[in-house]
Amino acid sequence: MESTTSKSVSDPDFSPEVVDDLYRYRPKRLWLFRVLAIFGGILGAHRFYIGKVFTGLMMLLSAGGGLAWWIFDLTRTRKMVELFNEEEKARQDDGRPPQGLGFLPQKSELDIDNPPAWADKRASRARIHGGGFLLAVIGMSMGAISGSTGHYEATAILLVFIVVTLTAARWKRVARVPVLGSLSRWNHRLRLYYHTMDPGSVWVLALRPLVGIFFAAMRPRDRAEVRLYLQVGVVFSLGFAVLDLIEVSEYESTWAGIGIAVGEFFQTLAYTYAFVAPVGAILVTQLLLSRRDLVVWILSGVNVSAIYLGLFVVGAV
Repeated sequence: MESTTSKSVSDPDFSPEVVDDLYRYRPKRLWLFRVLAIFGGILGAHRFYIGKVFTGLMMLLSAGGGLAWWIFDLTRTRKMVELFNEEEKARQDDGRPPQGLGFLPQKSELDIDNPPAWADKRASRARIHGGGFLLAVIGMSMGAISGSTGHYEATAILLVFIVVTLTAARWKRVARVPVLGSLSRWNHRLRLYYHTMDPGSVWVLALRPLVGIFFAAMRPRDRAEVRLYLQVGVVFSLGFAVLDLIEVSEYESTWAGIGIAVGEFFQTLAYTYAFVAPVGAILVTQLLLSRRDLVVWILSGVNVSAIYLGLFVVGAV
């Protein structure tokens, strides 16, 4: 049985430096918030910046509330940033975690020197085999969809997620690279989430996207998990959408190009959430359970191989 019964000395997952960085209180910049509100407000970019993922998505879905919501937010940019920073300061004074880690206990109460409380109950060879089977099915499905539709963005995001999960887990230097550092911090935040929350059986993890959204409105713990996956999904999807907008001039009309870019954004976001969430849950929880990274590397290899098979074999049929 591959399970964590003692913490490896070389394991920097939850070293004091990592935890201190995650629990750092980061005030938001008014100038950056205003730039995002002016140029990306109709897409809710400024709300994503201050952690309001769900209202940001609502703005995105409604084109800034038919522009009315966007204009209203533009009149209160200073107030919105001040409210965020005041809440962050209050949390710091009270010893509560920063808003990005609101689902976690205080840092002093975080038990990171021991395996997760659910480790003994969830660790088994059957879980590893089940995880491998699910990763193969998910990977082949992702590859087949990309190969048949020509929509490769979500597949690229999933591969980036796997690389970040494998490297950020043990290599501290990754956190010092500008873009990878942000992804590494997000990945550690996800890892902390699963460290404190019992993820359930491996079969439950396969249904993570549907289960998370269904219970998000009722349970804060599920809402936190959905928010974590949506954060990375929105950021990458917006990046691809910007690239699509650059090609607007190639279409018959500007509005046609914009419509296609928006459609591509939602398609990428939906695929990213549907496939990255279960893969992330399986890999990250196994990373917390395994003494050796070899198990997680093998599981990742199964997923990548299945993506390749679905992409170039199934999708080509």
